[in-house]
Amino acid sequence: MTIEKLEQYNIFREKIISLDLLKNQGFNNISYLIKTSTNKYVLRVFKSNDSVNISRNFEYEILKKVHKLNISSKPIFINEEFMIYEFIKGIHKTILTSNEIKKLTLLIKKYHKIKPKIKYYDFKKDLKNYALFLDDFKSNKLLSQTARTINFIKKYKKELVLIHHDLNPKNIIFNNKEIKIIDWEYVGINDIFFDLASLCVEFNLNKKQQKQLLIYYFSIYNYHKNEKLQKYITLYKNLCELWFLKYNTFIKCLPLSFS
Repeated sequence: MTIEKLEQYNIFREKIISLDLLKNQGFNNISYLIKTSTNKYVLRVFKSNDSVNISRNFEYEILKKVHKLNISSKPIFINEEFMIYEFIKGIHKTILTSNEIKKLTLLIKKYHKIKPKIKYYDFKKDLKNYALFLDDFKSNKLLSQTARTINFIKKYKKELVLIHHDLNPKNIIFNNKEIKIIDWEYVGINDIFFDLASLCVEFNLNKKQQKQLLIYYFSIYNYHKNEKLQKYITLYKNLCELWFLKYNTFIKCLPLSFS
């Protein structure tokens, strides 16, 4: 991507000053920081739609909704090649205070109330997708364990809402008293507990903090909710491990000029 190519789309009223690769890059996109004479934006060039659960247009529609709720940045432009949204200044954290857990939990509960057109997150399709890439003993064992966990959680009542699906520290920005959530490419319909479990894993919440999390979200704490949370924590850990196994396998298979 170049400034000259961007200017052909006439997206900005202001002049583009610079276009630089961002330090942190994901697997599915190449991300740039756009600086104009008056503002900063993030440009995400689509590199891969390999995940069965990615829909760029659905993500863009959800971005509009979460921006209105002051949860994420303002979306600016999308086409088949790339997406642009406003840059959010702030820091990423790996350790949360009790107050930050509360604020983040209530923020999650806020977007969980959005009622979008249905886009279910299909775990079984994801497992089939991983199985195409992974065929070693460790991966097959993990795939079987994950399938059993998915079947086990069917015993719980479904609490389907809009889920971010990727609440890792790089996607959560702290700026003074505000918290913003970015990178909604895996957004879809799933159980409440998937997002809650991801927070527990990504921020290494202890048992006391997990209890706080459940109380902040549901206003109550009981054995049933904690049991369900623990199963989703196991599921989330397994899916993360499968993702990294697949990613590393994919990288090893690339020609040297691309790796």
